[in-house]
Amino acid sequence: MLRYQLKGKIMEDNLWIEEKIEIAKTIEEALEKLEDKALFVVDQVLFDQTPSLQDFLKDKENLKLFASEQTKTLDTVNVLYDFLFVHDAKELVAIGGGIVGDLAGFAAATFKRGIPLTLVPTTLLSMCDSGIGGKTGVNFRGVKNYIGSFKKPNKILIAKDFLLTLPEKELKSGLGEIIKYGLVGDQSILDTLLKDEFNLHHLPYLELIVKGLRVKHKIIKDDFLDEGNRNILNFGHNIAHGLEGYFEGILTHGEAVALGILVELKISEEKLKLNQEVFKLVENIMIKYNMNTKLKIENLEEVLYYIRKDKKNDSHLRFTLLMDVGRAVIKEAITEEEIKRHMESIMEL
Repeated sequence: MLRYQLKGKIMEDNLWIEEKIEIAKTIEEALEKLEDKALFVVDQVLFDQTPSLQDFLKDKENLKLFASEQTKTLDTVNVLYDFLFVHDAKELVAIGGGIVGDLAGFAAATFKRGIPLTLVPTTLLSMCDSGIGGKTGVNFRGVKNYIGSFKKPNKILIAKDFLLTLPEKELKSGLGEIIKYGLVGDQSILDTLLKDEFNLHHLPYLELIVKGLRVKHKIIKDDFLDEGNRNILNFGHNIAHGLEGYFEGILTHGEAVALGILVELKISEEKLKLNQEVFKLVENIMIKYNMNTKLKIENLEEVLYYIRKDKKNDSHLRFTLLMDVGRAVIKEAITEEEIKRHMESIMEL
């Protein structure tokens, strides 16, 4: 049961079946709900800029990590294993964005064949997307999330005030996934983003987060292991993983997803007759929030290398495409020539 507050009214929704999601009013309220005897892994940058987090952790066993795609590896997992082993971990709490959550989740899933896990997502991306759903993973030889497992958190605590600590780049990253949820499941998300009165720093983020959680739950509730309809959530991600590999350390995940969405909308127009107005709508949203809609790509073959490594592929490249807003088609076979042709939609000429 998820409890959340919208427009001053407490509402309840059976949003999650096995994971307990709580939304706190403040960072301090979220921290007060955590077990003192747990072990804590926390993002170092977040720790340095959050006095209340420093106070909370001063008398608790904790491990601080510099979170990046470059450190999201088995080497860092081994550091986590040592931390858990030395302190005889019974429960792990991860405080940070999606990378910290992935590392902690993978370690918690595999240490002693599984220990309890609590997530405190602190970025927009992790609040609305990567913090839930149970997927954990690390990068391998530059390929994103190539080694991983499934681990449902025992509890998730969301404090919207963490968003106040984020730079614009991280807010835009979260918007990439929020746009995806609007396309695959809830058009009202797109309608909200288009409203004139909103800008990047004044959006109803809690409402958007909850709507994203609702869409994700509806899609994965009968396909936790990602063998069927959960593939819907892969929309935009095949191209995104190629861009993330090529622009390693430059593009965030959500920025890459937004750009991937633009390309995959163009492919959807050609293969599934998607209305061209959908592309224009998404492009207008991205422009409104000053998100990148174009990139300079000098070596398209390198982008294709990472796309070929996507886990969803078999003997073909398998994409999720759209017939219409809210109507996705999964596991569509795509050729490299189609990708090259439609990559032009985001490439600076």
